[in-house]
Amino acid sequence: MADIDDFRAETRSWLEENCPAGARGPGPISTGATTITIDHEDTELWLDRMIEKGWTAPVWPKEYGGGALDTDQYMTLIQEMRRIDARAPLGGMGVSLIGPTLLEYGTDEQKARHIPRIVRGEVAWCQGYSEPGAGSDLASLRTRAEDKGDHFVVNGQKFGPRVPSTQTGSLRAFEPIPMYPNTWELVSCSWICIRTASR
Repeated sequence: MADIDDFRAETRSWLEENCPAGARGPGPISTGATTITIDHEDTELWLDRMIEKGWTAPVWPKEYGGGALDTDQYMTLIQEMRRIDARAPLGGMGVSLIGPTLLEYGTDEQKARHIPRIVRGEVAWCQGYSEPGAGSDLASLRTRAEDKGDHFVVNGQKFGPRVPSTQTGSLRAFEPIPMYPNTWELVSCSWICIRTASR
């Protein structure tokens, strides 16, 4: 228990020194979107400091820029951030859904390509379920991915929220697509496919 007490003391001290006053209480939170400018010096400074510490994704592996905190350390970090009313430095689908999914099911190449950019707040993600004739009715989706062994061929149309990537300009909108009966795939507009467990 002494280890977690030491971690709490170090974390409390670091947060007090590094969380700017303008990053405490209500205010803007970066999502990585390039189309939304956060013109708030303290928010940008807070994001930069937390990126450097690995705490934009505190439990993710260090090899991708995360903090590699264990559960007790993570809970302590959250408690200490709440104590000083510090805002999360980064939010959105990248850290809440896409990153965890890639860490669980993605290939090493996909993790190396996408996770560090998510951790650094360089790219925003969204889910896009909508397609012509179906809207967001998941049971009516017609887009399909055909397994070709070492790759997928995806046929169909999608529309909806799209966020440009800061580096390539390509679209990164993840969406579940029925591939085979009782199987769901996670596919992006750039058609990154990740095989997940059957339902």
